[in-house]
Amino acid sequence: MGPNEADIIRVSVRAAGSPVADNTLDPGVDAEVVVEVEAGSTVYGLGAQWHLGITVKDLDGGVIPYVLAPTTVLNGSLSAAPWNTPAATFRYTITSVELSGHKGHLCQVHGYLLIGTGAPNYDATFVESTPFLILP
Repeated sequence: MGPNEADIIRVSVRAAGSPVADNTLDPGVDAEVVVEVEAGSTVYGLGAQWHLGITVKDLDGGVIPYVLAPTTVLNGSLSAAPWNTPAATFRYTITSVELSGHKGHLCQVHGYLLIGTGAPNYDATFVESTPFLILP
């Protein structure tokens, strides 16, 4: 990554509290969407604005809602919490109640990161997770 860039490195899902990404989720247990991001030294040092967006897509139709917890924001300035180091990890919760409504469905997370001084001066990056299954 260059000094003027910021990117989503990876987006994945896992059981809440687990340190390991998983491609199958137990619908009886809360899950986390994990977004790993990095910023180059120059853009980070400038304290550029960032905005993160994610959508948890049920590939059989619809979307799965998530909760802004334990990370409680989707935007801010680089070098300020929660993005207060050049590499950061954001975690968002999908409750077991929401998962249970999608048992047996294939799903995927789509994410974007906008970085810059504000609209219309944003640079954008996009990622998709590997598909995952909510167990029947």
